[in-house]
Amino acid sequence: MTTERAPAAERSFRRDLLIVIGLAASPLVALGCSRFAYALLLPAMRSELGWSFTTAGLMNTLNAVGYLVGALGTAWAAAQLGQRTAFVGSLVVTVLALAATAATSSLDVLLAVRSILGIAGAGAFVLGGAITSTISRRHTAHRSAVLIGTYFAGGGVGIVASGLLVPAVLDRLGPAGWPTGWLVLAILAAVGTAAATIAAYAAPTAPPAAPGSRRSWVAGLGRLASGYLLFGAGYIGYMTFIIALLTQVGLSPKEIAAFWVLLGVAGAVSGQVWAWLLRGARGGSAAAVLFVLLAVATGIPAATSATPALFVSGGLFGLCFLSLVGAVTAAGRDAVDPADTTAALGMLTTVFALGQVVGPWLSGALADRTGGHQLGLGVSAGLLLVGAVLCRLQPPRHTAAP
Repeated sequence: MTTERAPAAERSFRRDLLIVIGLAASPLVALGCSRFAYALLLPAMRSELGWSFTTAGLMNTLNAVGYLVGALGTAWAAAQLGQRTAFVGSLVVTVLALAATAATSSLDVLLAVRSILGIAGAGAFVLGGAITSTISRRHTAHRSAVLIGTYFAGGGVGIVASGLLVPAVLDRLGPAGWPTGWLVLAILAAVGTAAATIAAYAAPTAPPAAPGSRRSWVAGLGRLASGYLLFGAGYIGYMTFIIALLTQVGLSPKEIAAFWVLLGVAGAVSGQVWAWLLRGARGGSAAAVLFVLLAVATGIPAATSATPALFVSGGLFGLCFLSLVGAVTAAGRDAVDPADTTAALGMLTTVFALGQVVGPWLSGALADRTGGHQLGLGVSAGLLLVGAVLCRLQPPRHTAAP
């Protein structure tokens, strides 16, 4: 009977892995296309639209405000519309907003659209993660880590795709081609939305919401949530302005494209690289390790502009930042009842978004004041080190005595 169960478990895992691969198109759209690709287009938009770095940072600050609104409303939307409908709807709105970004040069309209992208991106990312977490509970710790890592790898694939497509557009059309870059991203996001929709309707139904699942704070996650807030503030400055810094220190367009693709490839494989760490984690221990490494990656450009060191920074950053999200997601999932998974992930995403509200504006303001991005990145690295301490203090999941 044991030998019969093993092949059945293997078949179940393979089927679920295929579903999660489809769901991974959600972070591809919500992160790779909607959020992070902005860094590639920012220098061209600044040149053509005459923005300061503060204005450029404000674009991602309002995106983070929208992300915060979306995170707060995710559990409610899932309860009202159904998890799958809310998930797919968020992706569709993201595609439409990406297309709208290509259609205007008005700062006010772009700020509004960037906010909408934040709202929709939060819904897509949180609900895709909740569906993946529901699936992962049916498997062993190792296979669960693989599934979660696969989901977050979609963000890395999105970074790679945008790194191949957007610089090619700008190389051909020049800075004036930034609207075409957004249109290309909208087309890529539409393809990803189709794949994620198919996967979502093939996934198992989530358990019904628990009576307390819509509360804004889930007990037992305070340290983890505080560290995650600092992650949001620390990492987003890097992802918003690193391409501007590379441009400023004189890297060629081909070198910048290679840097971005390296970061994305590292992000795409990071789930497999760190699966052993997630598998053996207790509490926030895995997240703490990744926080420290991410702080090192963020601090490198603050200390040197040597090209090899910058590429080391990009590769290490890519290896850590998506897996850190996965580590926090796994820690949050394991600390709550299954029916509270969506609420817990929504809460963590909320504090994450609060950090992101401050990060881009602060980094942009520091860049305008100092004429460079090194100080902002140094501050970001310090925030990440504090986040490491907080996550390390997060206790492992409480289990009742038999």
